[in-house]
Amino acid sequence: MRRSKEEARRWLQQAKKDLEIGRSLGNMGEYAYACFHLEQASQKALKSFLYFMGKRYIWEHSIFNLAQQCAEYDHEFKELLDAGKYLDRFYLTTRYPDAVAPPALPYELFTEEDFKKALELAERILRFVERKIE
Repeated sequence: MRRSKEEARRWLQQAKKDLEIGRSLGNMGEYAYACFHLEQASQKALKSFLYFMGKRYIWEHSIFNLAQQCAEYDHEFKELLDAGKYLDRFYLTTRYPDAVAPPALPYELFTEEDFKKALELAERILRFVERKIE
């Protein structure tokens, strides 16, 4: 169990850094990149909880699905399912031109509102996980 707690803390620390980078990018007006980092922060935070619970290999990338897996250990994680649905849309569409309809480009599509909502949800997820594992 000791190793899983250490691993959980490592993942949570990386999630916090991704959140910090996402916030900085959003404040610079780089909304697509900010939203991607906020999605990553949320993913890593939920993975942190799963490592804390003893999982060894986690290949999932959907925040919604990760929250469902977390809810198998603690039903309160169901509160994060809607946040997962919102944040999941930033995993591919913020980075890959073939993930959006032409002639659009990912860096052109995301707005300050997208960033603000993503930031709010990512902060919520990180606080939620932090309470659960610390």
